[in-house]
Amino acid sequence: MKSSLRFCVLLLLLGLVPITSQAVLQQKLLFRAPDEGPFTQYVTAVLEESYAKLDIKLEYIELPRARGEQLATEGTIAGELGRTELLEEKRRDLRRVPFPLFTFDIIAVADRRNCGYCLPSNIESLAYVNGMDSITKVVNKLPEKPSVVTPIDLEQVLKLLDSGRVQFAFIADFQFESSELRNNPHLITHKMSTEVGFHYLNEEHARLIPQLTYHLQKMRDSGRMQELRVQHGVKRETPIEPIAAPEQLTVVGAIHPGLLNPDGTGKLWQLAKSTFPAFTTQLNTVVSSWQRSIQLIQEGRADALIGIRPDQRIDNIILSKYHIAYDDSIFLFSLEETNEGPVCISGPRFMQNLVDTQRPFYRASDSLDCFALLDMGRVSAVVDYKDNLPDWTEKPYQKTKLSDPQPLFVAFSDNKRGRALRQLFDNAVAKKPL
Repeated sequence: MKSSLRFCVLLLLLGLVPITSQAVLQQKLLFRAPDEGPFTQYVTAVLEESYAKLDIKLEYIELPRARGEQLATEGTIAGELGRTELLEEKRRDLRRVPFPLFTFDIIAVADRRNCGYCLPSNIESLAYVNGMDSITKVVNKLPEKPSVVTPIDLEQVLKLLDSGRVQFAFIADFQFESSELRNNPHLITHKMSTEVGFHYLNEEHARLIPQLTYHLQKMRDSGRMQELRVQHGVKRETPIEPIAAPEQLTVVGAIHPGLLNPDGTGKLWQLAKSTFPAFTTQLNTVVSSWQRSIQLIQEGRADALIGIRPDQRIDNIILSKYHIAYDDSIFLFSLEETNEGPVCISGPRFMQNLVDTQRPFYRASDSLDCFALLDMGRVSAVVDYKDNLPDWTEKPYQKTKLSDPQPLFVAFSDNKRGRALRQLFDNAVAKKPL
């Protein structure tokens, strides 16, 4: 009896030897490091947490995309963190974890100053990261074949666009959001396609796929994925619910000579009168002061505010996709003999953020009041556009440029109706570029 028991224990111990060795080998898996950014941090966090359930730790190595793909196929690294199903067409040794890990958009990015609304039908040259199959698919479907450059990393693509050496950059939306270009107000984007990303493993690790799929589904169903989205600052795009075409709309704008004149003329009023009627029967235009205009849209008494710079930072406001014009340079005007008085502003509040001064600000009702106070020596300077200079002044002003011309947008309320109106406006502009 004792000998039989010893034999069973010996068999059990012998059976555990290969399992223990295999477990040690599975403690770490190596992958190509993803690009930096909130979105990729979120995806990596999801995978790391799923693998942790299997007592596996993930490690990363910096590699160009194409090289990483090759090493994943060879089994030198464990697989690819996130790729589209196009990967399966050329890399048979990689196995998909059948769980849609993320979705993303391929977008075309261009500079409005170079090509207007930069519609994708007029692409002459573009750049994208070598090895991004989903972008290659989009490029191959373009009606006209442009000149294409495919650097090995995203930084080189963005430099080509920023320097003007290519007209467009094709990148993933999360790459754009994580780059410095997202703060460039002159850039315009167009969605080219929506893609789904999956996790891939070399067939050597295919035995992990059922367990990983189970844990990923559990993380989704429990709300853990949403928690990680919030933790890493990855916001889901608010779905736009369509609305019936409104019978009438009210568009408000502040006086801006040449663009928004008091008598209802000007480039932006002309734009409003040619665009909004595409989806409304009656258009009402209201000319007011900056502060009154902002108040009207925030209180819901206006449907849109035309002529807003992206740096105005108005609460609960969303901007049109397309910028519709450019404003003028902003200057600091002062007399040759300065005083210690406040700086006068009659325009939007962002103007005072352009002035590096410890002096207080005085708000006047209009530009003429500011310049009258300056002439009387009651303020030290005026922040304004050059076109707002009064005709009656005889005193020369010293000018210091505070801001170059910036693009102007149409603002809508950040609610269900406002988001739907913005989409209607953007669609109208895209059909009839200005």
